This record gives sequence, C-alpha cells and structure tokens, in this order.
Amino acid sequence: MTFVIWILIILSVVVVALAARKYTSVEFVAHAKLLFKAWSVWLASIGATLSVFLMSAPDVMLSAWSSLPDEIKNLIPPQWLTYIGPGLVMLGVVSQFIRQKKLLEQKERMDGQHEH
Repeated sequence: MTFVIWILIILSVVVVALAARKYTSVEFVAHAKLLFKAWSVWLASIGATLSVFLMSAPDVMLSAWSSLPDEIKNLIPPQWLTYIGPGLVMLGVVSQFIRQKKLLEQKERMDGQHEH
C-alpha cells in the first residue's frame, strides 16, 4: 500500500508542476523533454524506486533475491543489498557531470530553434 501512496505523491507533484507552468510565470527549460533520456534521471529514479520498494515490501525483495541464480548472488554480498538503491541515486548525481554527446547535440539544436 505504501508503494501506491508513493506513486500518488509523484503524480501529484507532476500535476502541480504542470499547473504551475500553465498558470504562473514558471517556465521549464527548453530541453526538459531530453531530461528523460539523461542517465542521471534514470539512475536516480531507479535508485529511489528500489529504496522505497525495499522499505515498503522487504519480503518481496528478499524473495526476489532468493530466486536469483547462485552465480549472481555470489557477485553481490548480501550486506550490500540495502545500499543498491542509495548507490544508484548517488550515481545519478555523479552522472550529471558526464556529458552525453547525443543529448548535448539535441539540446543545442533545441536552443537554436528557440533563439529565432
């Protein structure tokens, strides 16, 4: 049930952001659509989702861990499992400093269109 509440909170934030954009002077950056392709957004989103899911349904995560082949379980020490979600969020922050050339090219094209 906690996961459903988490999803509802996220949807509420999105609705409020879109309403703020429409009814106030708040503007999104021109390349906002490209952010969904950025590594940082994906890593942070997956990490946050895993962390919330682990907190709300630890039995499901343990069941999923138990169903993995031994070869994979031997690669990751069990005590590290709780750090996977926060680690992905941290990698998301670090990956913001890595230039994704294709996204940069698309952003520059979008910025060029908005200047004219």
